Order: sequence, then structure tokens, then C-alpha cells
Amino acid sequence: MDKQVLVVGWDGATESHLAEYDLEWYGGLDHGGVLLPEPFWQSREIDSGSAWTTLTTGLSTREHGVAMLSGLIEDERRFDLFSSVDRLIPRNLFGRPARIWARRQVLGRQPTNDDIPYKRVWHYVPDSLAFAVPLTYPPKETDGVTVSGFPSPEVSVQPESLEAWVRERYDGEPSKFDDAGEIREGYVEDLFRTHEAERDLVLELVDREEFRLHFVVFTLLDRLLHVTDDEAVIERAYRTMDETTARLADAIDPDDVLVVSDHGMKHDPRGKWVHVHDETTGIWAGTRPWGVETHLDVTPALVEYFGRYMGDPTYTAPETDAEREQMTSQLRDLGYL
Repeated sequence: MDKQVLVVGWDGATESHLAEYDLEWYGGLDHGGVLLPEPFWQSREIDSGSAWTTLTTGLSTREHGVAMLSGLIEDERRFDLFSSVDRLIPRNLFGRPARIWARRQVLGRQPTNDDIPYKRVWHYVPDSLAFAVPLTYPPKETDGVTVSGFPSPEVSVQPESLEAWVRERYDGEPSKFDDAGEIREGYVEDLFRTHEAERDLVLELVDREEFRLHFVVFTLLDRLLHVTDDEAVIERAYRTMDETTARLADAIDPDDVLVVSDHGMKHDPRGKWVHVHDETTGIWAGTRPWGVETHLDVTPALVEYFGRYMGDPTYTAPETDAEREQMTSQLRDLGYL
């Protein structure tokens, strides 16, 4: 295999936290900086669904249509009208996320990966692993491996032949709320246990098969910071992420590494959130100067690294063997073969 790259999404990793903690592996990366969302979101709280879709397609929110994990842009005129005045709505209104709630009212249905008819970066780069990237359920076929990310009614895998094997080892994110709608006792520790299961599964996958591009997202920091302000627990989570990424890098031994976060986090309690998304403090770091400043830059930078060309971003499902056989038969019947 000519080149190998490890991309690790530290969902929710924040510039100020990383400056505070002396992380052994992360601190050894020679390059890095702030990673901002596309211009539209640079003064608005960005949702992970929109962020990771842009990060993995190279397309803007207006192009791919995902404004939130819970809503698509189905009426562009209505969305544009709302966006012309949305910054007049307080982000935090008497402890409630007023602006996010209002934005949801002008959006359409909750998206799935079927609503995103575009290639992801792992469709441009052969032999890729995509693991737990948000909004990848149901996964689209590649010549590599995709394990669906949040939200998923169940963990889904391409190729399907690996699905049972994966589900024996990993069953997705833990439930957050109890029957009374309160944060479940034990949720924080379950987040760490789930992270360990995700890490171990990725290590098993890369031991089974060699990949060119490894695009792996861990949501531990985001999920944890939404529910706690315990400094010791937060530092533990960052150190866990650092140790996990070091283990992946040791196991894969890639030519280069890129770490990205889709947003930072800031302490601003509202609703059931303790920390909320901060669009200004996401980060990137790597073993080389990747030349990324916004989410829009990440997929083009990776595709270019592998010497490939993006071209038409529209995703077309690969033909099945049966379809190819049928097409061959038709051509033969017409005398072309």
C-alpha cells in the first residue's frame, strides 16, 4: 500500500482545554491551529450533523442540505429568511437554547445518510475505513469498511458480511436518559466504557485489514462535556483520547496523522446541557502542514494528499455483480460483445 493516513475526530475538543492539559502524544504533533466551520456557521452554534457532513464531503451546508442532526433544509427561502434574523434571538434565554430551538422550527425532517447524495472522503480514496462518523447511517457501499455513527437505530456495517462480527463487539452509544427524562446514573462511566469498546474494535479492524485512509470519530469529549463540569473527569477524558490516538497511531504506523474537532465547547448551562458548542474553538493538529482552516478544506486536503481528483461529488452506488451480469447479457444480446 503506497500511503496510509490516520484521521481521528476528537468531537468537541477545545482549544483552551488542549492548551491547559499537557497531553503526551498530542503535544508531540508539529502542526496545528484553530479549525473553524464554514463562514455561515462562524457566528452560529454549529451542529455536529452539519459539521461532520461538511468535513467529510467538502461541501457547504447549502450544498448538502444538513443544517442539524434533527433537520434538513427543505425550504431554502424559509431558511434564508430565518437566517437573516436568527442572530437577534438569544442563544441562552432564561436557561433555554432559544436560537437552536427556533432554527429547528424552520427545518424539515430528520436526515439520514440516504438524504446525503454525495461522496464522502472515503469514496474518493480506495481501501478506506470510516468508523462512527456522525450521520453515516445507513452506510453506503465502498470497497473498504464503514461502521455507522450516531444517530443509528442499530450499528450498521458495510460490507454486510462484517456486521454480525462488529455487533458482537460494539452496540453504539449508551442511552443518556432514564425513564423520568433525567441523565442516567452511570452515564459518564458508560461513556468511557463505550469509548474503550470503540477503540478496541478499530484496533481489531486494522489488524484484520490494511487501509489507506482511516477516518475515525470518537464522541467521548462532546458527550461528556454536555453533562459535566467536573474538571477531573474532563481531564481524564482528554487523556483517554490522547492515549487512544497514540495506540491507533502505533498500531497503524501511518505516514501522516490529522486530528480534527468539529467544534469546541464552552461552559454555558442551558436546558440539560452544561457545556455547549463553541464554533470558534475547534482545532486541527497533525504531522504535516495540512493547510486546513475551515471544515470545507479537510476533504480536499485528504483527496489531494492521495493524488486523487474530486470531480463530481454526486454519489453513485456501485453496480452489483448481478447488475453487471445483466448488463453484460444485454450487450451480448445486442451483438456488442
